[in-house]
Amino acid sequence: MPRLKLQVRRATIGEDVSVAWVSLDGFLDASTILTFENTLELLYRDERGNVVLDFGKVLFANSTAIGTILNHRNLLSEDGRELVLVRVNPQVRTTFDLLGLSAVVPCLPDEEAARRYFLSAPFGERDPEAFAARRAPAATPAEARPPRAAEAPPPRSLEPAKCRVLVIAPEENRFTDITKMRLLTPQGRFQIVTDCTEALHVFDELDPDLVILEDPLAGSEDFLWKVKTEKGKSVVPVIKLYWTGTNIEERKEFKIWEDDFLVEPFELMELFVLAEAELKRIPEENLRRANELAASLFQKAGLASPAKASLAAAFAEAIENAARHAHRSDPQKCIDVVFLLDREKLSITVTDEGRGFDSKPFLDQAQQAGPIGEERLRQTRGALGGLGIALMKRCTDELEYLGSGNSVRLVKKL
Repeated sequence: MPRLKLQVRRATIGEDVSVAWVSLDGFLDASTILTFENTLELLYRDERGNVVLDFGKVLFANSTAIGTILNHRNLLSEDGRELVLVRVNPQVRTTFDLLGLSAVVPCLPDEEAARRYFLSAPFGERDPEAFAARRAPAATPAEARPPRAAEAPPPRSLEPAKCRVLVIAPEENRFTDITKMRLLTPQGRFQIVTDCTEALHVFDELDPDLVILEDPLAGSEDFLWKVKTEKGKSVVPVIKLYWTGTNIEERKEFKIWEDDFLVEPFELMELFVLAEAELKRIPEENLRRANELAASLFQKAGLASPAKASLAAAFAEAIENAARHAHRSDPQKCIDVVFLLDREKLSITVTDEGRGFDSKPFLDQAQQAGPIGEERLRQTRGALGGLGIALMKRCTDELEYLGSGNSVRLVKKL
């Protein structure tokens, strides 16, 4: 299944309070953060009111996601608009509380509380505490997407690169033309194929960086199966487009899943956000498998639920920092992880092949008590040793950097 799904719907509360409701489902980590950032950036540039992020189905959010939320909250505030979180589950809320985000951005229990909050007073005079006591209801199905836009695409955000895009669709039409205008880079290639069998041959020739596949096309499932089960091809991201009325929930039988999907009707901008994020991101499969293995070990170690959630967040930060900062996403370099369990504690040591860094200033900063100040949250967004080290420190009983700083030990007492 795709690791993050986003749905955006718009509504007007009262007479003139415009709100964009963003429903998220999945993980906010290194593999999905670009999609999340691009969506918030589009909503900010849209200049059509406030933003509500529904975190009811978000299972994990890393420190970069926290910085992204705060950054866009500040951008919206400058325009007299507001960003609000609703239905943040306990595991993610622990991370937000530890880093102080929930003291800066309103975290409300449900949509009804958010509506009452927006209508309670003008911007700058609202009190989120007055609406924080309501109990969040069970998740409800997301509402239908707005109709697809038929206008020419906005200015591209990708830098010129040698991106190769393969589109598999029943026919060439205005949709494929606009998609080509948006995604074709000056030195890249963009190829449209109308037959899935032919697409397998084109795949070998083109060696694409991204595949966009229309679901109703005959043979689309076979194409996906063959690509996703073959070594070397399986890492190529595939975005699948489903026709109007397709019930994704009914497709949870055994199948090979695409990396992301959209169900018509959708805005073309949603497709472009997904496509450009996939073209920019690095393969994250090993990080995902490491996190899944760690979660299994935490369970077997007998950690209570809050401790499992906090240690999982710290471990995810440690391996992401190693992959992204120390290794600069070099797939040839290895991350060594050692789990040690005794009667008193669980220790995890994460060692990378990077040059290391001076961890002491960041560890000293992480010692501060209480929520992290808003200014520091903003300044350290995505920086090496910024929010990540603060998060790891607050999620563990002991945090220690070894050697030249390229090895970190996380300790949680049982």
